[in-house]
Amino acid sequence: METITKPGSSPGRKVNRIGLERTDYRGGVSTLCAGCGHDSISSQIMTAAFELSLKPEQIIKLSGIGCSSKSPAYFLGRSHGFNAIHGRMPAVATGATLANRKLLAIGVSGDGDTGSIGIGAF
Repeated sequence: METITKPGSSPGRKVNRIGLERTDYRGGVSTLCAGCGHDSISSQIMTAAFELSLKPEQIIKLSGIGCSSKSPAYFLGRSHGFNAIHGRMPAVATGATLANRKLLAIGVSGDGDTGSIGIGAF
């Protein structure tokens, strides 16, 4: 990935091809338990979005219920978000991307949301 230094920014601050810094892909401060796997996943989503030069405004983050439903608030703060009812995030993601084909959907779901109640949606 090619990065450049943003004019007027501090030395060493890199931007991606669309002129955004890594910090532009952050969300709110996490309130999840220390060491939670969702924080690691959020961190990698931010890294991938920066390196791929994704526009946060073209991303919709979807989740269900539980701890996983909180994690989309912790990355891509300038993107769209939607919390679905238990187990129905995949159906809502399908509807959102059919309604607006320019959106890139990222779904976050936990074990209970996916494998317990949500298994019926598959």
